[in-house]
Amino acid sequence: MESEVFEIMEEKKTFSLLSLIFGILGIVLTFIPVIGIAGLVLAILGLIFSSVAKKKEGKNGMNKAGFILSLIALILCIIVVVVVGLIIGATAALIGAM
Repeated sequence: MESEVFEIMEEKKTFSLLSLIFGILGIVLTFIPVIGIAGLVLAILGLIFSSVAKKKEGKNGMNKAGFILSLIALILCIIVVVVVGLIIGATAALIGAM
């Protein structure tokens, strides 16, 4: 009985764990002004590690969570970049009109 428990515990899910961590960090870093681009990079890496984990480790909950969080981080990064770009453009146009 104990050997079965240890075999289950020794099952490595490194890529799934990395995709989950990168997804969480991507979401957090998206809202930090200067470091926000790192959130984009981590979100993309999270998606890559999630796809690698799906092939090597099979489907599991941690893999799905990492994929979903990385996808949310990627979408949030794109939205933040577009909004900041629009604000900068509007400000430049406003200053140029003076």
